[in-house]
Amino acid sequence: MDVAVDDRTLRLSRVFDAPRERVFAAWTDPEQFAQWFGPSEVTTVHCDLDVRVGGAWRLLGRSTEGKHAVSGTYLEVKEPERLAFTWAWHDGGDHAKPRGHETVVTLDFKAIGGKTEMTMVQSRFAEASGVVNHDRGWTGSFTKLDAFLRRNG
Repeated sequence: MDVAVDDRTLRLSRVFDAPRERVFAAWTDPEQFAQWFGPSEVTTVHCDLDVRVGGAWRLLGRSTEGKHAVSGTYLEVKEPERLAFTWAWHDGGDHAKPRGHETVVTLDFKAIGGKTEMTMVQSRFAEASGVVNHDRGWTGSFTKLDAFLRRNG
């Protein structure tokens, strides 16, 4: 699933058994996004998506480790082919606190028959450890996304 680009860039590719319009909607509808986002130990508490170029998004999750607040701005919205947005964690899991290092997440959705190949690139992490940590988080999220799409065809 992983293809190394460099030690500060994460690239993941996965095929989902759903049309790309369906996969794209799972990323852009707040109710759907909140149901699958985050690794298995994270539950979404709040999700706000303003899916348009320049629109903001925010997500608050909770796990046994505490709260996790992340936010960004949409850079590109090309339904159902591409979605790009900035990404940064907030200190202390609180949206009122400063954001940390910002990366850019780009998602490409390619139709393969009735399935979708989704490729995600997230870059440029401040440290190589960011790649490892986000690889684990995104891999867990994509497992939940796959299950969500199967349940909610």
